[in-house]
Amino acid sequence: MNSLITFIISIAFLGLVIWENRLHGQLGFLASQRPDKITKDFVRVIRQERWLNWVLCILAIIIFLTTSRYSILLMSIITIIELLLVSRMDHVKNEMMN
Repeated sequence: MNSLITFIISIAFLGLVIWENRLHGQLGFLASQRPDKITKDFVRVIRQERWLNWVLCILAIIIFLTTSRYSILLMSIITIIELLLVSRMDHVKNEMMN
């Protein structure tokens, strides 16, 4: 049961990673089309996205491959961090589009 829940949370994490990559592409396009709309928040979000993307994906793979009694908790925390990052990226995208 533990593995099933971890697998489901991992699928949600992968969905967020796909959404994050799509947002990254949109933000890059918006930055090239509207360089005057680039803010400090945009730069900060992109920097955090690059750094956290690698760290969270590596941790998710390690958690998924190893069995631990805390794997559900750790995978949930990683997924929540990814969700917060995606929501910040979406907020920056909406600010740039307006």
